[in-house]
Amino acid sequence: MKLRITITILIAAHGLFTFAQDTLKLQDAIVLALQNNYSISLAENTARISGINNTTGNAGMLPKLDLTGARSISINNSHAEYFDGRVRDVADAKTNNQSAGVQLSWTIFDGMNMFIQRDKLNELQELSNIQLRGVVENTVSLVSNVYFDIAVQQKILGLYHEALNISTQRKQFAKARLDLGKGSELAFLQATVDMNADSANYMKQLSVVQNTISDLNLILCRDLKTAVLVEKNIPVNSTLLYDELWSKVQEQSPDLLEARSAINLANLATKELKSVRLPRLSVNSGYSYSKSQSDVGVFTSNRNIGFSAGVTLNYNIFNGFTNNQKLKAAQIREESAVQDAELQKLNLEANLQQVYNDFQTNLKLVRFEKENMKFAHLNWDITQEKYKLGALNDVELRETQQKLLDAENRLLQSLFRCKSAEIELLRISGQLSGNIVPEK
Repeated sequence: MKLRITITILIAAHGLFTFAQDTLKLQDAIVLALQNNYSISLAENTARISGINNTTGNAGMLPKLDLTGARSISINNSHAEYFDGRVRDVADAKTNNQSAGVQLSWTIFDGMNMFIQRDKLNELQELSNIQLRGVVENTVSLVSNVYFDIAVQQKILGLYHEALNISTQRKQFAKARLDLGKGSELAFLQATVDMNADSANYMKQLSVVQNTISDLNLILCRDLKTAVLVEKNIPVNSTLLYDELWSKVQEQSPDLLEARSAINLANLATKELKSVRLPRLSVNSGYSYSKSQSDVGVFTSNRNIGFSAGVTLNYNIFNGFTNNQKLKAAQIREESAVQDAELQKLNLEANLQQVYNDFQTNLKLVRFEKENMKFAHLNWDITQEKYKLGALNDVELRETQQKLLDAENRLLQSLFRCKSAEIELLRISGQLSGNIVPEK
């Protein structure tokens, strides 16, 4: 049985997906990661093994049937002295033994341990599926963050490209004025310095974009040089509510579910040790055949064939208090598992609250920076007009241009932090992955 990972529409409902043609959609990137990522493949294999091991036979509920057969031939020189004084010597005396049989044994009561083992196998299979889901959640979160990081970095690259165009035009304009005798060499040099600075910023940002794309290709387990064009839109779901998120955390957080599974396994381990105190009852039966032929001895031939059956009862009375010691240790481990689950829950609550606070703060910053962008653009438009009229110098123009660039950068960074916080909120609450569906 092969496990197939299905990503539900739930992700789209939270605004993670956007749509455009001739671009790598986030949904497609996630599907590629889930298909190719080695960490998911390893976790999926572990879950498959747990499913294979989860059988009634491994739980000890089924009988054991053995088929045996043997044959032996021996050749010996025999010397026998009897009480009546006779002496018999036989050279190369042959002995031929044959046996075959079928044995059936079945433990019909072992202190309920077989049912405990069955529950343990079920719990281990469920735990491996939870762990697989956690790997899926982390992978989807990582892909989403890198994907939107590329979108932001490409937008910033566009801003630097625009700034480079403006500074290039300034240099050309300053050179033309200088050639006509209306401009100053200082203005030309200043424009050249600014253009070179913008060129350096553009080249550095281009390297950032390329490295971020390589990071995404690495997660997708494909050629690192594969070109990637992502969607420009970065949607943010501003309707997330803390109480609903916390409710989801308690219901389906992989970390919390794994901690609860550890409690169940510790409880089953305690029950397993308690079952040792009860007797064990087994039934057995068999059908056997044996034949022996010998050149010496009382019989020249002896054959047995028949059926046998029996009942075995085992009950340990004393084993040096070993089981009591193991039981006390198991009970302590069970208490530790409960405490660990409580600590995990507390950490998740604190993490959720912190990320939610960051999410709300960045939502406000996005709104603020969008408003600020209007003023920054208006300021830039007025500055350009005054510069064309000669009312402003190059330094003032450059300062206004830098303020606009800084405002655009702040908006993009706030938007990315907001989106990252949203993704983390969905990851913590176990809402990034769908169901792990077995495919027959």
